[in-house]
Amino acid sequence: MTEAIDRGCHRAGERVFVFFRADDIGIPSSRFQLLIDTFIRQRIPLCLAAVPSWVTGRRFSQLCRITGRNSSQWCWHQHGRVHRNFEPYGKKQEFGPCRSREDIFTSLQHGKWRLEEIMGKEFQPFFTPPWNRCSTATMEALVQLHFSALSRNRNAVPETIDTLPDFQVDVDLHTRKEISPSQGFENLLAELEESISSGQCGIMIHHQRMNKKSFELLELLLIAIKSRGQLTPVLFQEMLSTWVHGAAVPL
Repeated sequence: MTEAIDRGCHRAGERVFVFFRADDIGIPSSRFQLLIDTFIRQRIPLCLAAVPSWVTGRRFSQLCRITGRNSSQWCWHQHGRVHRNFEPYGKKQEFGPCRSREDIFTSLQHGKWRLEEIMGKEFQPFFTPPWNRCSTATMEALVQLHFSALSRNRNAVPETIDTLPDFQVDVDLHTRKEISPSQGFENLLAELEESISSGQCGIMIHHQRMNKKSFELLELLLIAIKSRGQLTPVLFQEMLSTWVHGAAVPL
């Protein structure tokens, strides 16, 4: 893994932004505890994509007992509304083309209101669509609702609109589809190298799918990133301040 990281650094510029995004957040669990403990131990920031319908006041209090409140290490933000597929055919989407503009806007708005009420000042106006997919109408609604940016897969379609930055992930740690574990690991390393070489590396995590070995791999990755001064771990807020013409530009 360290060799892939070093190759990516060699191909990149002087500074590379790296961000981690953990999806499907909202229910306290032992695996969530392990995830947060790992990031706290290595002092690496993490963007937490919370599903509004999963989050209650009680659950958020439990989550905050794990993360600690008012921490600059986290970016609590919105992950869909109910995390349910609304498309009758094709790939899964909660905010896809089959839903009306009005339905999309209302769903996003209610999700945002819920998280703002429960999370207060901890909530950040960023949006991660379930399955990393959403329609142009969704992006337009996000702008109307004063979201600052969204986060999808690298080269996601449709393209983002000019007024809405898209902080894209391109390294998937835990939802791989390769049949062979060795092939999956090789592809993961290739993704990591290519992503770092681009100057902006987005890494997606699903803690519910992680086992002991997964957490060990994650910690090794965090240690490797932390030990390379060329790599700068950031939150969405920090990337937003350097967004220029469709990319976060390292200063």
